[in-house]
Amino acid sequence: KGYIHNCLVAGPQATPVLDLEHYQGNDYKLQIARHYYDENPGVTQTPVENEPFELGGAKLAWNYFRCDADHFVDCTAFYHICHYLKSWAYSRVVSPSAQSVKCVLTTNGPADVWINGEHVHRQEHFHHQIPQSLAFQAKLIQGHNEFLVRFEEVAARECPYVMALQIVGSPKETFVFIPTLHEGVARRCGIKVKFEFE
Repeated sequence: KGYIHNCLVAGPQATPVLDLEHYQGNDYKLQIARHYYDENPGVTQTPVENEPFELGGAKLAWNYFRCDADHFVDCTAFYHICHYLKSWAYSRVVSPSAQSVKCVLTTNGPADVWINGEHVHRQEHFHHQIPQSLAFQAKLIQGHNEFLVRFEEVAARECPYVMALQIVGSPKETFVFIPTLHEGVARRCGIKVKFEFE
């Protein structure tokens, strides 16, 4: 159905919100998110599986993630004190031709999307239990298209924290490419074929 199920994920980068008294009202999470918001993606080098990097003093790494049937990259966790969270998901979508597409991004909190280094979408909402989906238009080039999603949350104890990205109506020839230095790539491909065709 056009969901990107294979990606590299980094994070969450968890920043304690120690001055919580400055954020008052029912929209305190949105206030926190806007306070910490950075228009830059924060990722300066091409993501590669298992490659570590440092961001704002936090040591992170790109880990391979394959979504389950619910399509979600799931970073759900529990935080005893309030934290502002940022996570990143990266995939290369290989398109058989240049085309305009409709994308649907589903998250619990705010999120940004960059395609080939260009910022193409920002959504700013908080839905604690049931994540919200928003559509946007995007242009793909023929060949490799770099998709980077940065998704955010403000954790106050239990924190549902998911993201799903769908490309609606993508041709069957479209596939996902994951940059990796992993030695077992051939074995992974063999396992994938076995599961798909048995």
